[in-house]
Amino acid sequence: MTPVLSVDGLSKTFVLHNQGGITLPVLDGAAFTVAAHEAVVITGVSGAGKSTLLRLLFGNYRPSSGRIDIRHRGGVVNIAATPPRTVLDVRRWTVGWVSQFLRVIPRVSVLDLVREPLLLRNVDAELAAETAARLLTRVNLPRRLWSLAPQTFSGGEQQRVNIARSFVAPSPVLLLDEPTASLDQTNRDIVVELIAEARSSGSAIVGIFHDEATRERVATRLLDITAFKSDAERA
Repeated sequence: MTPVLSVDGLSKTFVLHNQGGITLPVLDGAAFTVAAHEAVVITGVSGAGKSTLLRLLFGNYRPSSGRIDIRHRGGVVNIAATPPRTVLDVRRWTVGWVSQFLRVIPRVSVLDLVREPLLLRNVDAELAAETAARLLTRVNLPRRLWSLAPQTFSGGEQQRVNIARSFVAPSPVLLLDEPTASLDQTNRDIVVELIAEARSSGSAIVGIFHDEATRERVATRLLDITAFKSDAERA
């Protein structure tokens, strides 16, 4: 099966310029592929670079070396070297991101936040609102909150908005950074169902789950990040 995401020779070293140029190597020569219908879960100890890897795949960080090839709108884009405008287009149509924190523009209502990914894909505004409403209902966010901005919501409520926004228009590639953080067991089960449905529909998923039970339910394959460390880092 042709990979949707292909990583080759990916390395990342951070340079702390305000601390005398100290270098912090994080990844060294990462290489793997992910195909449609796969859910690859990254494992490794805290601080090993799992979230850094996801941010590289999303284009938030530039790698020190290597390629990140993503099948995008009939072609292949190396997101490690593409211009910012292309990165934004990849995020609109191909690569979705779910973090454990909701970052939004103040004073924008929950309903508008959740339907925005559909509007960006040129979906009719009324249909986008109906789809967003179904997702918000499914993640158990009370209707009385839909017209409000979520800055004052609890952590669990904000995360449910985050989940609804991310799954309202599932992307061919989904990057999940602790999506079940702050959620109770009932809502954690709902997220697992949404992930399974996205994978069944063809999404290629790369995620981080510190909760072992959730990880076992989601993963079709585990990827140990320590395999992408230099010998000095492993020592």
